[in-house]
Amino acid sequence: MTTPPKRQLNGRLIAVVAATAVAAVAIGGALAYRQGPESASSTLAAPLGGTPSPTPAPTPSTTPSPTPMLTSTPVVVPTQTPKPKLSLRPKSTTPEAPSGPVALEAAKLTQGRDPQLAYRFDRTVLGAGKELKVPSNGSLMEVARLGSSVLATTSGGDLLKVGSSGAVVSRTPHVMTLAGTADQSAVAYATTPPVVVGQQTYGATLYADNGSSVKSLDLPDAQSIYVLAYTKETIYYKASVKGAETTLKLYSWTPGAAKATPVKTVTGDAMAVSQDGRLASALPANNTGDGCSTVVEIATGKKRFKTCDYRVIGFTPDGSVAIATPAYGDSYCSNVITALDSRTGDVKRQWSGCFYEATAEDEQNLLMVAVVAGGGQDPNTKSTVVRCSLDTATCERATGIVAAKQIDFAR
Repeated sequence: MTTPPKRQLNGRLIAVVAATAVAAVAIGGALAYRQGPESASSTLAAPLGGTPSPTPAPTPSTTPSPTPMLTSTPVVVPTQTPKPKLSLRPKSTTPEAPSGPVALEAAKLTQGRDPQLAYRFDRTVLGAGKELKVPSNGSLMEVARLGSSVLATTSGGDLLKVGSSGAVVSRTPHVMTLAGTADQSAVAYATTPPVVVGQQTYGATLYADNGSSVKSLDLPDAQSIYVLAYTKETIYYKASVKGAETTLKLYSWTPGAAKATPVKTVTGDAMAVSQDGRLASALPANNTGDGCSTVVEIATGKKRFKTCDYRVIGFTPDGSVAIATPAYGDSYCSNVITALDSRTGDVKRQWSGCFYEATAEDEQNLLMVAVVAGGGQDPNTKSTVVRCSLDTATCERATGIVAAKQIDFAR
């Protein structure tokens, strides 16, 4: 989610000279200023773009000029006071953050372009490639594109690879986590053994697949594992290990390396890693319950900021903006999506509504899954994907309003 500049009107100098024998009397004019009307500020999301309203030209004055008086007495003309000069300093183009969230009414927004990254409606994957339907009887958990193929994890724990023809070309069991690179050139996923009730199970295998070759890393002591991000050369994942089952730690692995490296600069439960691998957000370790998010630089461990009002769930591709939801969720959706300055934690933009998901489309725009009607377990729920500008806070619909039960973005 600008006040019109002041217009300066020239004053008129009116000289009235009396033809008397005493002296000439000069009367100075007044220099008057007036300011244009303030543009009305709205807390409703406006559509992206638009044509500015024309500014009306000022109406010329109809007051007649005074008739000069003829006289033989010399006229004394007063010295004119210099007019104040207009400031040539350019107006700031830095957008001002609104005083509160912009109320987003998705049903009233205009339709814009389609999302520029992969997303799905139930089992159909769209955006950033050919539309493909994943042939699965169950619901999907996560999807990612790999070249012309689509990979998807199912609720049953299978990883399906769907070719460009729409047919399943491979199936890998016991996969519950998946993430791809931003350019769709590689994916990372991990397998874990089946859970046995009443027993502790250990062991995982991390894979990196670039479409032409697959590299793997055995993690015999891992109990749980979740892939957070796949940057150009590095996979970031969090895992708990034998002897520290309740603590999730962040690790990095370069495909082909003999072992993973603990990321000691990031403490706590890592929630997100930026696409460039520079920043991470984390919650306190061992689920202490304070809900505070900390954003740190991975290379140095320098703390950028800590917030107990928001939970940082992602970043824009350049890492300049942190995407956040409320620190404590008490519903099936987030009622506010917030864009924070990743250096200071200051609020840049906010939108209110009912949102299932939020991610960065690029450095300038966020994509959000917004509920239009219903929500939760309501079978008549309707939703849409909206695009909101970080520069102006204006929004538009990026998809139609659909009755899909699951709308999600590719990882």
